[in-house]
Amino acid sequence: MASEWYCDLRGKVRGPMSPQDLLELVRDGQVTPTTPVRKNDSKWFRADTVGGLFEAAFRDQSDAWAGSGEDEEYDY
Repeated sequence: MASEWYCDLRGKVRGPMSPQDLLELVRDGQVTPTTPVRKNDSKWFRADTVGGLFEAAFRDQSDAWAGSGEDEEYDY
């Protein structure tokens, strides 16, 4: 089963969304390190505890997800 992500944006829950959708929200500044997020049906936790999320979002956009489709080095 693919991961489904949810985030709490100022009291409004957004989701389910894919890991790529979550990355876009980080890039857009909507999800910050302190934003509550959850994966599937887990408890809420801070976005900055998702291993590799912010690193992946802010690396050079030209080679982010460069065709491999693999994200095993990240926790999300």
